[in-house]
Amino acid sequence: MLGFIKNKEIKNAGWIIGEKIVQMVLSFVVGILSARYLGPGNYGSLNYTASFVTFFSSVATLGMDGVIIKKMIEQPDKEGSFLGGSIVLRFISSVVTSALVVGVVVFLNPGDTEKLILILLQTIQLLFQTLNIFDSWFQRYLKSKYISIAKIIASIVVMAYKLWLLATSKNVTWFAFSNSLTAIIFAILLLIFYKKSKAPALKWDVKSGLFVLKDSYHYILSGLMVAIYGQMDKIMIGEMLSDNSVGLYTTGIAICSMWVFVPIAIIDSFRPTILTLRQSGHMELYNKRLRQLYSFVIWLCIGVSVVVCLLAPFIISVLYGKEYMGSVNTLRIAIWYETFSMIGTARGIWILAEEKNKYVKYYLAIGSVVNLALNAVMIPVWGIEGAAVATLITQITTSLIAPLFFKATREHTKIVLEAFCLTWWFKDRSASKLKK
Repeated sequence: MLGFIKNKEIKNAGWIIGEKIVQMVLSFVVGILSARYLGPGNYGSLNYTASFVTFFSSVATLGMDGVIIKKMIEQPDKEGSFLGGSIVLRFISSVVTSALVVGVVVFLNPGDTEKLILILLQTIQLLFQTLNIFDSWFQRYLKSKYISIAKIIASIVVMAYKLWLLATSKNVTWFAFSNSLTAIIFAILLLIFYKKSKAPALKWDVKSGLFVLKDSYHYILSGLMVAIYGQMDKIMIGEMLSDNSVGLYTTGIAICSMWVFVPIAIIDSFRPTILTLRQSGHMELYNKRLRQLYSFVIWLCIGVSVVVCLLAPFIISVLYGKEYMGSVNTLRIAIWYETFSMIGTARGIWILAEEKNKYVKYYLAIGSVVNLALNAVMIPVWGIEGAAVATLITQITTSLIAPLFFKATREHTKIVLEAFCLTWWFKDRSASKLKK
C-alpha cells in the first residue's frame, strides 16, 4: 500500500491538490462574502446565466482534452500539430458557441437587460478556454506544477478583483466578469509556461486537429448529455420556480464541489500512466492501477459524504447565514451523487484505453432522459430537493446501470464493484504473505 501512495501519479496529484487547497483558502472568505452580499436572488441570477455557459462548454472544447493525451502518447512526434490544430478548431467552436448561448438566454428572457449583460460577460471565458488544451500536454508529462502555479496566480488576481467589488459595493454584473477574468489570466500563463518548457512548436495544422476531433466527437455528445443533468436542473428551477430558488440550490451544490478537486486530481494524474500501460500491453499492472484508482475515489467520496451529511446545517449556517438555510436538505442529498459523478469521471480513462467511445453517448442519453423526466416531475412537487434527488438517481443510472445494457461495457460495472470491495488490496496482501 505504501508503494501505491508513493508512486509518481500521487506525487503529481500532490501539485494539483496543493494548488486547489491554496486556491480554496484564497477564495473561501471572499466567495462566502460575495454570496452573502448578493443574496439568494442575485446569486441565483448569476448562476442561472452561468449554467448556460457551462452547458455549452462541451461543444466549445470539442471534447478533445482526454483524447489528445492518447494521440500524443501514440504519436509523440506530432504533438505540436495536434495541439495547434486543436486550438484552431476550438477557437472557431468557441465563437459559434458564444453566439448560441447569448441567443438562447435572450430568447428565454426577452427584455431582461440584466441577464443579457450577465451572459455576455460570462461567455468571454469560452474564447480563452481554447488555450486550456495546453493543460493536456502538461498532464501528459506529469508536469502539473505548471498548471497549479498558473491557477494560483489567477486565483490571487481574481480574489483581489472580488474584494475590490465588495469594498466599492458593485452590482451583480461586475461579479459576472470574474469567471472570464480567471480564464483570461490562466490562458495567458499556460501559453507562457508552455513556451518556456521547451515544448514542441505549435503547428496550425487543421488536418491534425480534425484527426483528434474524429475520436473526440463522442465526448462532445457525452459532454452535452452530462451538461443536461449537470446544468439543466438550475435552468429548469429558474424557469419553474425563481432566481431565489436557484440561489439556494446552487449553494448546496457549490458546497459539494468545494472538495472534489481531490478525486479529480487523482484521476487526472493516473490518466497518462493507465493509458500508457494499456498501450504497451502491461495488462496485469493496467488492471491493478485501474482498480486502485476507483477504490481511492469511491471510498474517499463516501467518507466525505457521511461527514457533510451530518454537519449540513452547521456548514450552511456558518458559511452562508440564515438566508441560505433552505439549502440544507439539498446539500444532504447532493453530496451523495458526487461519488457516482467521480466514478463517471474515472470511467473516461477506461473508455479511452479500451476504445469503447461509441457506447458513452448511448448510456449518457439514457441518463439525460431520466434526468429531464425526473426534474419535470419532481421540481414542481418537491422544489429544489426534488432536483437534487433527480440528479442523484441520474448519476447512479449513468455510472452503474446504463453500462449494463451493452455487453461491451458491462465490464465497467464489474470493475467498479471490485474496486468498492477492495479486491485488488486483498490480493496484494495475500501475495505478500505467500512471499514471506
